[in-house]
Amino acid sequence: MISKNCIKHINSLEKKKFRLESGTFIASGEKTVAEILRSEMKIKTVFALKNWISANASKFKNIEIQEVTEEEMQKITVMQSFPAVIAEVFFKEDKPLKLDSGKLYLALDSLRDPGNFGTIIRIADWFGIDGIIASEDCVDMYNSKTVQASMGSVFRVDVFYTDLCAVLKEAQQKNIPVYGTFLEGENIYKEKLSKNGIIVLGNEGHGILEETKKYITKKLFIPFGADKDRAPESLNVSAATAVVCSEFFRRKL
Repeated sequence: MISKNCIKHINSLEKKKFRLESGTFIASGEKTVAEILRSEMKIKTVFALKNWISANASKFKNIEIQEVTEEEMQKITVMQSFPAVIAEVFFKEDKPLKLDSGKLYLALDSLRDPGNFGTIIRIADWFGIDGIIASEDCVDMYNSKTVQASMGSVFRVDVFYTDLCAVLKEAQQKNIPVYGTFLEGENIYKEKLSKNGIIVLGNEGHGILEETKKYITKKLFIPFGADKDRAPESLNVSAATAVVCSEFFRRKL
C-alpha cells in the first residue's frame, strides 16, 4: 500500500514544474519500463502489481519496488487502461551539445505535440541519428505522452535543448549542411544527400519558422503520389521525419 503523499508526488510529475524540482519523471507500461534496463537511465522507484513483481523483480536488482493494488495503480497513472508497472526515473545527466561535423542530427523547431516528439525520438533511434537538437520552446522530452510514444527510445537518444538558430549559425560557419523540409524544396529522391548534417523539421502548424529559414542551406521536398488537386496539404511532422530519415539512411547504405 502506498501513502497519499506518494500518490500526490507521482501525480505531480505530470507537470513540468514538478519534474524539474524532483529531477524525475514517470515511465509507464511493461515494455517501456523494461527498456530502461537497456539504457544508462537510473530508476528511483518501481510501482507494480503483484503478478508483475513475481515475474520481473529479479531483473531490477538494487531498485526499490513497491507493490500496489489495481485501485492504487489507477490513481497514479494517466494511461487509459492502467499498466502493470510504472517507474519513477531520474533525468539523464545533462550534456552540452558539441556539434560534430561528421554526424547527422535532427533539429526540431518549436515542436509542441508530445506524441509527435516521442514518435520522432523513436524514429531517430531506429535510423541511428546521432542526436536531436530541440529549440528551447519545444515540448518537454519527459512529458508522459512523449515518453510513452517513444517506446523507450527517449532513454537512449540524446536530446539537446538549446538556442536552435545559434547552433545552425555555428553549423554554417563549420560548413555543415543544414537541410529543411519545404513544399517549395527540391525532390528529396533526386537530390544528393550527405552522410552528415542537420535536418530541420518544423512546428506542426507553421512549419519551419521564418527566423530559422535563413540558416537552411538545402530545401527538400517529399513528393506526393496523389493527384495534385487531391493530395493533402502536408504530411504530419513525424511521418515526414520517417520518410526523410529513411532516405538519408538509404543513401548511407
